[in-house]
Amino acid sequence: MRGAEIFVATQRPNQLYLLAGAQHEDPSCVISRGTCAAILFHHRGGEVAETVVFPGIWISNACRDLLHDCEVVENGLSDPTAEEQLAHRLASMAPRRVLFDQLSDSLGQSIAKVAPSIELVVDDFVTTLLRRCKDEADLVGLKRAAQVADLGMQTAFANVRPGVSCADAIAVGTAAMLAAGAESVAMAPASGIGTGYLDSGEDPRRRIEEGDMVFIDMGIWVHGYLGDMTRAAIVGTGSAEQQDLLATVQEAYQRSSSLMVPGARGEEIYQTVVDLYAPKGWAPYFVHHLSHGLGLGGDVPRVAADHAEILHVGDALSCEPGCYIPGLGGARVENMIYVGDSGPVELTKTPIDPELAS
Repeated sequence: MRGAEIFVATQRPNQLYLLAGAQHEDPSCVISRGTCAAILFHHRGGEVAETVVFPGIWISNACRDLLHDCEVVENGLSDPTAEEQLAHRLASMAPRRVLFDQLSDSLGQSIAKVAPSIELVVDDFVTTLLRRCKDEADLVGLKRAAQVADLGMQTAFANVRPGVSCADAIAVGTAAMLAAGAESVAMAPASGIGTGYLDSGEDPRRRIEEGDMVFIDMGIWVHGYLGDMTRAAIVGTGSAEQQDLLATVQEAYQRSSSLMVPGARGEEIYQTVVDLYAPKGWAPYFVHHLSHGLGLGGDVPRVAADHAEILHVGDALSCEPGCYIPGLGGARVENMIYVGDSGPVELTKTPIDPELAS
């Protein structure tokens, strides 16, 4: 294992991924617990010889009761901290080299204090290599999350009409997704001119009016996997400027998502969106990344102006061009994309023009 017998995962997505095999009979045991302080994976002869969980005081009892096929080091009020417990366990094992996905200063100092001879190396190969290429189990999880996201988005927009608030619309969408199995849901709406200021904190209680642009973004978790999408629509006919904005953003999505094929260069895909917006003077209003990785959290690849990524078969990522014009409004289309052998596959299926209440 990259020159080491021990890997310590401190980040929840990596912990979920590496624990999943041991908890295959009841994956909910893995999902329901919070982030552990650390989980130690000891490899011997190419196999995991032992898995040791250092939960910390807040979730010690939950890990003890829910996790199986691993050792849980309980942590109570009178015990040393989880970091100290890990440090002493490593000192007793006396490895030459230990890998970490992320190593805080305090954890590094705790280990150095009791085991100064151990080489501590940060190498997050789990995120960048193992979790990047999605296997069949990952695809099942992502498709489930996408299905729940579609249900929530379509339910929310089916309640969008004049006189209803954005809060009313996302309340029914949120309820539908929780009932369908999401463990957490966040829907961020805006309407009218407020859609031009992306995460402006607009009051969701504002009543929707005829001619408003309505924008709903969401991020949900279903069995640990991220469901992520955005839609925008005009209530009624709207102005010519609004129609042009929405149509252009939809075209930006269609162009950029179609380029998400194996071997594609991320910066070139990003530039296609800039090139579409620039003739209208809108390039300065495309202010964020085009894509981030999908999966259990913190996944790669990322497509942005400052990221030179090359897409691979097995990548799963968002595609979310947006444009937010002061005085007019904003729009974004976002879908979940899987990069297959023959090109991009849309995991989220909600129509690009979502159906509103009649």
